[in-house]
Amino acid sequence: MNSINKELYEYLIDNSRNITERWFAEKDSFTGAFYSNNSNPQIDQILLEQHALTIKTVASAFLEDKDSLKEQQVLWADTVAKSRIENNTPIHEVIEALNKTRETIWGYVGLFAKEQDELVTKTNILKWSVLFNTAFDQLIYLLSERYFELSHNRMTAQQNLINELGTPVIPILERVAVLPIVGDIDTNRAKSLLQEVPQKCSVLGIEHLFIDISAVSIMDTMVANEMFQLMEILKLLGIQTFMSGIRPEIAQTSIQLGLDFRSIPTFSSLKQALFITGVYKNI
Repeated sequence: MNSINKELYEYLIDNSRNITERWFAEKDSFTGAFYSNNSNPQIDQILLEQHALTIKTVASAFLEDKDSLKEQQVLWADTVAKSRIENNTPIHEVIEALNKTRETIWGYVGLFAKEQDELVTKTNILKWSVLFNTAFDQLIYLLSERYFELSHNRMTAQQNLINELGTPVIPILERVAVLPIVGDIDTNRAKSLLQEVPQKCSVLGIEHLFIDISAVSIMDTMVANEMFQLMEILKLLGIQTFMSGIRPEIAQTSIQLGLDFRSIPTFSSLKQALFITGVYKNI
């Protein structure tokens, strides 16, 4: 490693606080609320620590130790991505802030070159430019990759929670449960019901399931067919189903489809279903 490169590295580390202060002086002009006009001292502390980490990571590129640099970049990307995801910061706002960091650090590389004018050659500057920009581009790539991974994991977890809440099999007696369906049923939700409900009923040992759809306003032909398949699957599992709250328009859709619900006891309301079947007396 060229000694002048090590000197540049040490110069950037020594001036880390100055670089960060200059960046902080301009951050109010950023579009992202996480960076600009933020009065939370905890956020400022996070930014201070992570900006110092950014400087150290980028400066490491001048040491030309690829393995060490890669390790540092991965650590940086993981740290920053987790922090921004936790604070719901859009990725484009993060990149905007990083571009200002790139500009600020490179400005100090220029200052070093002026101070060491007798030692620094044009070749040095050209090489530094390649090392610096390559390292920064890699940082942004790793950040975007980790940001997407964490965002995807969060969305998957949220979708799983939505699916769980959207298929609430509620035991009310031993081997008896109610499935209240609230809100519109689209194709995706219908498929979720088809997958989740039989499994939950099996785990809970349910033999009688009351499905109430009084809070469902819209059900297209595909969804109605999915619901019919759900009841057929439950029947094969030895689970007797009762349906309540069928709206007139949903009943018409079922008839137009030619779906035969005559084998499934239907009621105007869940209350009526529980009374007529005698379940209410045991609750």
